[in-house]
Amino acid sequence: MPYPLRALIKAAPALFLSGLCWYLGQNLVAVGFLLCAVGDILLDLPEKKFPKAFEIGAGSFGVALIVFAVASYYKPLAGHPLRPLVLTNIIIALFIIRWVFPNIPRSRRKLELAYFSLLIISNFFAATSNAAVFLGSSLWFMSDLSIGLSTYVPKTPTNSLDTLGLYDLGLYFLAIGFLNL
Repeated sequence: MPYPLRALIKAAPALFLSGLCWYLGQNLVAVGFLLCAVGDILLDLPEKKFPKAFEIGAGSFGVALIVFAVASYYKPLAGHPLRPLVLTNIIIALFIIRWVFPNIPRSRRKLELAYFSLLIISNFFAATSNAAVFLGSSLWFMSDLSIGLSTYVPKTPTNSLDTLGLYDLGLYFLAIGFLNL
């Protein structure tokens, strides 16, 4: 499949949710989804032709995570009953990162660790919000951990279609939580 079509298909859910949020007046959340779409497009560029696309795409996702963490802060759930669930995600993340870390090329280790740190922090903030926001954040979190596994540890039981599905489902739950649908 040619790159422009593949990238558009990959970014379509985030673009749709960005437009929907913008239409409904949730501009901060719309910017977060737009950053996800930009990240989807940049991460799909061939690395040989566009050597900095991966770093810029990862940066776009990192800023999106910060935007969603801020948006979660503005949608608090009294008493934060979901916060203990973050511990499960952190333990899973630490296990996977420990397993994957030796296989990450030295040139990407800081970027990957910074990104996964942002995932953990964003998930912590999502746990202070409603269940849909936390579920969306957790699905995105698991999707990216799965991508890390499949990228750096050969022959792991991950599938790019599964991880894309987790990510897209995560985005939809974030939208439901932020839009109170």
